[in-house]
Amino acid sequence: MTGVDYWKTPIRLAVRLGSELAEYASPTFENDEPPAEQVPTLHPGGELLPDFDNRITDTDLRQATRSRFVSQHYADAVEAAVKTLNECVRSLSGRHEDGDGLMTVVFSPSNPILRINSGRTKSDESAQRGHMQLCQGVIGAWRNPRAHRLLDDAPERTLMMLEVINDLIGVTKSAKRTRRRKTA
Repeated sequence: MTGVDYWKTPIRLAVRLGSELAEYASPTFENDEPPAEQVPTLHPGGELLPDFDNRITDTDLRQATRSRFVSQHYADAVEAAVKTLNECVRSLSGRHEDGDGLMTVVFSPSNPILRINSGRTKSDESAQRGHMQLCQGVIGAWRNPRAHRLLDDAPERTLMMLEVINDLIGVTKSAKRTRRRKTA
């Protein structure tokens, strides 16, 4: 059993437990006061839940985010989604780096570990670079701010971010692992 395989089950369990615990946690506010504008209530069966169920198709992403989304922990749902993307890239690539560095190593246009296309044309190279940069951007713009301060995302914006991450995970899961060439 490889090191990556050894950690798959505990990591999946931790993601599932974290998702279930988030459902029962109450949102926290600075100074213990709710914000002036209340976020619209989203009950199970609320107006955005069918959209979530239709748009978020990746099983791992759905498992990590659905209960957070339903319980209105929107920033937590986005952070969990980005962590799911990060773990997907780690798992498929066999690498142990994190975040921006992981995306650079794994999706490098010149020497990728995971190739999203044939890599034969300039257009293929541009698409590879774009996927790498989108993954890096999601880490920097969406995960890091939520990991370091309290944010209150709107439900519609959260759904949009989850949908983008869903697509990135889909492209990543369909990528082909390459035999990485050694650099001089």
